[in-house]
Amino acid sequence: MSFQNISIQKLAIIFIVAGVVIVFAIMGSSAKSLFSNSITENVNVKLKQGSECIVEPSDKVPRTIPNCQYAIGDSISVTYKPQQPSIEKYELNNVSNT
Repeated sequence: MSFQNISIQKLAIIFIVAGVVIVFAIMGSSAKSLFSNSITENVNVKLKQGSECIVEPSDKVPRTIPNCQYAIGDSISVTYKPQQPSIEKYELNNVSNT
């Protein structure tokens, strides 16, 4: 096979596809969780460091909420992907006193 007969565009596409394959191979099982369904659950704020809150859902991965206005112990609803460190959305749970 001679690379002299391959155009620059085809060569670029080959390298891009190879790069994507290599990245997914390195990520391994992380690629599966990247495309997994999101989970929403209620958690309590465990720690507060400056303006960041730390929560720990049932998958035991601590997650950070930036610019957090909640206090330690507040119950919030968080949506996240399993084994991924980011939170997709969060909100304070409604607390009713009956």
